[in-house]
Amino acid sequence: MRIVRSQMFLDSLKALQRTEPALFEVVAADLRYLLERRRDAQLPQVRFGIVQSAFPDVMGEVRSHIPGESAFVRTLFVMPDDETLCALLVTGDKNTVDGAQGNAWYDRAVPIADEIWRAIAAAEGQ
Repeated sequence: MRIVRSQMFLDSLKALQRTEPALFEVVAADLRYLLERRRDAQLPQVRFGIVQSAFPDVMGEVRSHIPGESAFVRTLFVMPDDETLCALLVTGDKNTVDGAQGNAWYDRAVPIADEIWRAIAAAEGQ
């Protein structure tokens, strides 16, 4: 499987590693779980079918959290059914980013993820 990482994803992950190393480790472990299990990955870490997306059949999220902490990090990704590609698109804390809390984070992040996926899909011939 080819793994594609958007610049937005990389920048967010690097910032998380600098500012919250314990949470970064949890996110990294949850991403490894996705990449190992692919479309067999399941809740609570992975959910497929982001209905707000223009690509609900292939877009999903990795859910990362440290019990007792307030941060709930989400990573939006795309993995086509044939599992030949995993595109890691957007990462953010759904509870604390720019005042976008809870589902409001998805309202902001999903259109960004859709645009990033459109660009990657065009470049990858998807």
